[in-house]
Amino acid sequence: MAIGYLTMQARTAHDALPLKGVRVTVLDDEQNRIYELTTDENGETGKVPLETMDKSYSQNENFTGTPYVAYNVSAQAEGFEPVYVSDVPIFDGESARLPLVLIPLQGQERNGMQTEVMVGAPAVTMEGEREPEGFFQGGESGQVLRLVVIPNPITVHLGTPDAAASNVQVSFPDYVKNVASSEIYPTWPESALRANIYAIITFALNRVYTEW
Repeated sequence: MAIGYLTMQARTAHDALPLKGVRVTVLDDEQNRIYELTTDENGETGKVPLETMDKSYSQNENFTGTPYVAYNVSAQAEGFEPVYVSDVPIFDGESARLPLVLIPLQGQERNGMQTEVMVGAPAVTMEGEREPEGFFQGGESGQVLRLVVIPNPITVHLGTPDAAASNVQVSFPDYVKNVASSEIYPTWPESALRANIYAIITFALNRVYTEW
């Protein structure tokens, strides 16, 4: 088995404050405990090694299996709702950072509801093409820009255009990083990563300014 790496980073107050003393557990797909860790003053656990698949599988177009190993992470801290993140993919030789956003308990609550997050497989793992889940909003009707302006933050509608879904705002760099990590393997050659990231950027800008 090959080795990949994972660092957990606990935050609160809209990702503004690091949380020290958060109890973090890393589990395999059968819920066996691999690591039990505690975050430091920076809200981090430090980097831990995890077994995974050799990177050659993710670079072989004829390989039909899953070219990584997924792990689960739980986080608990006194005064905060627990967090459980499932299916965190670990790739050979790559260092992943998992943000853990903890929400303070309200009022006299002693035990809050557990926040559950599923990371899931990158889109390239799936058969066929995945339709975009978000719909970008921006621009003005009839306006043609002389120069490209990077929208920052970018507004994303979490659903199809007519769906009753929330609108969220994220920084443009964070949007690109999140989409890229959800679409492609980090073990691909740099030229392939660059090509896909350029496609993500131009697709988003086209949706914002010409097809909004």
